[in-house]
Amino acid sequence: MPQRHPATEIELKLRVASSAIRRLAKHRELKGTGRSVTRRLRSIYYDTPALDLMRQGIALRVRKEGGVWVQTVKGESTVRAGLHEQAESEARVAGPEPDLARIEDRALAAALRRPGIRNELRPLFATDIRRSRRLLKPVEGTTIEASIDQGMICSGGHAEPLAELELELKDGDRAQLYALALKVQKDIPLALESRSKAERGYALQGADQEPPVRARPAGLNPGMSVSDAFKAVMWANLAHLHANERGMLAGADSEFLHQMRVALRRLRSALGVFSPPIAESETEPLAGDLKWLASRLGPARDWDVFLAETFPPIETEFGAHGELRAFGARCGELRRLANAGARRAVRSHRYQRLLLRLAAWIATEGWHLSAEGPAKDALQMPVTEFAATVLEKRYQQARRRGRRLAKRSPAELHRLRIAIKKFRYATDFFASLYEGKAASELLRRLAWLQDILGAMNDAATVAGLMTQGFGGARGKHVLEAKGILLGWSRGRAVHLKQELKGAWKAFRAAKRFW
Repeated sequence: MPQRHPATEIELKLRVASSAIRRLAKHRELKGTGRSVTRRLRSIYYDTPALDLMRQGIALRVRKEGGVWVQTVKGESTVRAGLHEQAESEARVAGPEPDLARIEDRALAAALRRPGIRNELRPLFATDIRRSRRLLKPVEGTTIEASIDQGMICSGGHAEPLAELELELKDGDRAQLYALALKVQKDIPLALESRSKAERGYALQGADQEPPVRARPAGLNPGMSVSDAFKAVMWANLAHLHANERGMLAGADSEFLHQMRVALRRLRSALGVFSPPIAESETEPLAGDLKWLASRLGPARDWDVFLAETFPPIETEFGAHGELRAFGARCGELRRLANAGARRAVRSHRYQRLLLRLAAWIATEGWHLSAEGPAKDALQMPVTEFAATVLEKRYQQARRRGRRLAKRSPAELHRLRIAIKKFRYATDFFASLYEGKAASELLRRLAWLQDILGAMNDAATVAGLMTQGFGGARGKHVLEAKGILLGWSRGRAVHLKQELKGAWKAFRAAKRFW
């Protein structure tokens, strides 16, 4: 095998059921330009007992392939919608032990040659995989290496099966990785995989305890066009959604579900912020699926908030009330059912199809397909001009919704909450385009306002949740319990309305920064 120089590896990882591997290997889109090559790959991954490499985002392995030992060092990766992009240095070595002198990438070599790391390297886990590899040329100028992997990841007495399709871009257009995956997914269920084999191996070591992922800046800069800015915002929001998927499915922390809902709102809001000039005909199919997913996650989040935040103080105050305790138990069961429904949606083919379609649309900048005349020109205009117009429009909409605040009905306050949320997301998307602290201060005040309006909305949902929690139950004690819940929620709403006055006043006093 010829020695490879330091490079950037770009590959799309997709999970597949072990039972579908044979069908996958025969799929027409994966036939390739020549014969498939199948080999057994046995890899040993190294780190220190303190996992120093993992903490730096570095993976070090030595793999035996066809009688040759190859050492690979991979740097910290950028992962978005299953697309892994990372620095890689690969070279032949004499045997299964690492040879740090063979690392050509200077940054990676420096990280591994530190005395505290170099002298402490130990084998931590291993993979034993049967890989079928073939080269594909889906369009002129693009070459993709498709690898179908099936095997095991082993660490001590623990083992985990592995079945994946990896699509590595050798040259050409990375959007073709998603296009190819979509064609295969029509026939065989595929799911985007955010974890590398190394990360899965570390998970078997008990080192996989990542917290819920919050929204991260899209990294906009004033030199971007509107189209470039939209692309960056959509990638950031899609990465936010996908990063919380695994934790949400595990179900140990309800914050993962909450962050998935936040990511969904940000995705849907971005479609609105940038429309026009992006045509509704382009966004409508994706917006429909995003709305479907939100409808499946929403009830679970409502029950999570009610049982974690709204109900505990009521239960503490009136815990001796028998019907109230029975109501709490019933709500707990409804919460479990709602969360199970949310997990079914995230495991579904429709969800995985949505992720791939959305990633492909972003990668190919599909919104240009129907852009003509003024819309086409608007997509190429400086994002700073566009941002100022959008922010002023959303600001004025929020101000109008908040006029005569003390007299607003619950329905009108709900519309104000939506207007504030839309303005906050737009502000968050564009804040990095502006210097100074004004944007951060406005975001802080918007967050305060949104939190109060959100809590008021949570209090307003109690009546609907009560209908489900009590079902058709009647009687004196049921009526008393309903009275307690309604009284508490109404009292909470009155208290929050008082807080709302101060938050609104602070918002109105905030300086415009655009």
